Amino acid sequence: MDMIVVQISSDLLSGAFTLAVIAGGLLLLGGLVSFGVFIYRSVKGDGMRDPQEVAPEKATDSDEVTEGNPDDEWDYY
Repeated sequence: MDMIVVQISSDLLSGAFTLAVIAGGLLLLGGLVSFGVFIYRSVKGDGMRDPQEVAPEKATDSDEVTEGNPDDEWDYY
């Protein structure tokens, strides 16, 4: 009876180890692909952008929003 329990627990542990190795490999592959995409976009010129930089399509707003005073509760009206 003890040999059956040892064999089943050994099979479960080896299966769990196999799943952990597969999951780790997939995570590593995903990280490498993400890093490759980041490098490609950085070299191409579409990579990281300054969040303070105004996008060209947003330069002309025609939605009639006005900026409030510095002491106002609302920033825009």
